[in-house]
Amino acid sequence: MQFFETMAGWQLALLGTYAAVVLIAYSRHIICSREIKKITFLKPDSPQLTGGEVPLVSVLVPAKDESERIEGCIQSLLEQDYANFEVIVVDDRSEDNTAEIVERMAAQDDRLRLVRIEELPPGWTGKTHALHVGQKQARGEWLLFVDADTNHHRSCLSVVLRDCIDHGADMESLLPALKANSFWESVIQPYAGTCLIILFPLSRVNNPNCMSSGFANGQFILVHRDAYERIGGHFGVRDKFVEDIHLGRAIRERGLGLRVVVGSALMSVRMYSSLREIVRGWSRILYAAVDFRPQKLHVLFAFICLLSVLPYAVIFGNGIALAAGMNTLFVKLGLALGLLHEFGQLTLYARTYATSRSPLRFLAFRWLAVLVMLRILRRTIRMCHTHEVTWRGTTYGPELQHVSMAMPQEATPSVERIAG
Repeated sequence: MQFFETMAGWQLALLGTYAAVVLIAYSRHIICSREIKKITFLKPDSPQLTGGEVPLVSVLVPAKDESERIEGCIQSLLEQDYANFEVIVVDDRSEDNTAEIVERMAAQDDRLRLVRIEELPPGWTGKTHALHVGQKQARGEWLLFVDADTNHHRSCLSVVLRDCIDHGADMESLLPALKANSFWESVIQPYAGTCLIILFPLSRVNNPNCMSSGFANGQFILVHRDAYERIGGHFGVRDKFVEDIHLGRAIRERGLGLRVVVGSALMSVRMYSSLREIVRGWSRILYAAVDFRPQKLHVLFAFICLLSVLPYAVIFGNGIALAAGMNTLFVKLGLALGLLHEFGQLTLYARTYATSRSPLRFLAFRWLAVLVMLRILRRTIRMCHTHEVTWRGTTYGPELQHVSMAMPQEATPSVERIAG
């Protein structure tokens, strides 16, 4: 005890409290290990659904101003080694040459068709309406909804459908590798994705007894048509900015089979290309994910401050104190605990980054990701009060919910043209 006699009681109490926080931080390694053991990782060499008589799968791709990405996405879909599928691209009021690119590709492959939408009915978000229109043209027993910014390994569909059928799931969703071509993407995207999984841990998502933990990733949702119709399809989530999570919830609430797996070796996605897009995009995702209620966001904000901001503050404060000549035991122990805390955080996120195939070297800039994430959370909390979202050139206000609730049980007809 002589070792601590030089410190005041409040200093001992402060160090003890912080030591408890550090222990909590390290306990997350145990939680992470348990979570990873419960996750299914699908790979190209996982069992595939093959044979002559396989069900028809209709792949639906909503696209709005996706001329830079749509060709690569479609090409990866057309190269699937699955024997029986069609691809339907829904051009949602694009102002670039997205439709022309798809028409050119459709002329060379009769498995590809284009549906063009020229207006958005009241009470709908753009993506939900596009997919609602597209599924009317689909002939498949299974429906696969994928985003236009995704790319797929040639065995992706055959592997995921086999896994879905083997596990008796009515809906299966895939978590992809995060593709990043810029500094901000590489720094922020993996951290933001981890925060989303904190809100929706896969052990609960895949537990049929957790009725309130439905979740799906709209970048890749495979669903049996019967289940899709039972939950009301995209008409049932027509006013949602993040329709995927609500589709997953609807599947779970109706007692249907839901499964979410990691497929970073089967699919990649580049969600956003700039810091501005990242902030706006993740604000939209989190806003809808918490059903416009900020309570969970306040908790996540406090959680990040406690476990990710605090070690930087402790290291910086005690480092300044040492540089100023305050060579006390209290300062030294505080600095040691801060460094230990940050080491625990870095090694934890190294594990989660590896899961999404994100470059580990960008962990050096995790502090930037933390600051931007706090900015995103503040923006999202403000959105929970204003209820105004601008996305893909369309602004949605609080009146959206009022319009959708007043809509009849049959979707408003849209203006559409079919090509291909």
